[in-house]
Amino acid sequence: MSNFNQLKEEISELNTISMLVGAYQDIASLRMRKVRENVLKNREFIRKLDEIFEEVRVSYAREFQKLVREKKVGNAKEITLLSHNGKTVSVLLSANTGLYGEIVGSTFRKFMNEVEAGTTEVTIVGRHGLSLFLNEGINRTYSYFDLDDYNFLPQQLDEIIRHIVQYQEIHVFYGKYVNVLKQTPEMLNVSAEIDVSGKTENKRSNYIFEPSLEKILMFFETQMFASVFDQTVRESQLAKHASRVVAMIQAEQNIKERTGKIRLEALRAEHRFMNKKQTNSLVSVYANR
Repeated sequence: MSNFNQLKEEISELNTISMLVGAYQDIASLRMRKVRENVLKNREFIRKLDEIFEEVRVSYAREFQKLVREKKVGNAKEITLLSHNGKTVSVLLSANTGLYGEIVGSTFRKFMNEVEAGTTEVTIVGRHGLSLFLNEGINRTYSYFDLDDYNFLPQQLDEIIRHIVQYQEIHVFYGKYVNVLKQTPEMLNVSAEIDVSGKTENKRSNYIFEPSLEKILMFFETQMFASVFDQTVRESQLAKHASRVVAMIQAEQNIKERTGKIRLEALRAEHRFMNKKQTNSLVSVYANR
């Protein structure tokens, strides 16, 4: 009978876990729907903005080559207008908590492939990502930033941007939402350098820059990066919430299967107990004759 009671207790525990899983799933679904509309709309906006930014960079390259031909400046293949440290940084956008399914782990593995293979500096966003990194046991210095998984503060994002914008090249590893059932690890590559080698693709658009091309480009370089990074963080949010929905659905299915098996075991244990009790009763009757 003790085994039967243990099985009943485990069923009760599974029912409690199932309620928690259902709550997590409902919250993740609500947050996913709330974030998804804005993220998907902004994807197109950021893409168009990036196209304009690239045309401005091409315009600057043309102007620079014109000055080179006129012997007004020295020749150079690549330049940048803002002050950068000449280094490359690998940035991991992870999470503060667990239960986000596979996307955090797969993004971390993609991040670690670059960290282990190269000499990039390391920046980690999120406590869970930091825990994964420290568990790897590699001897690498790193910068860490905390960022709430859902309602992060603007100053949190500003602090991260101020840190990584100093690098010449920035590789941001994050999860990207494809659909509810699919999220993929991605890398955003942002370079501060402008190709002035003359090999840049020709653009048909012509612009008049006011007050100057250099100031417009510097504005784009700072504001564009802030916008792109903000969008990337929200892409990561959306992917995590969708991944949690999938993980909770799978967990709920596993709990149902486990509960079904235990109920069957409990039913068998109860039958064994009743048969044993009935057998003992019969033995007692015959013994008393």
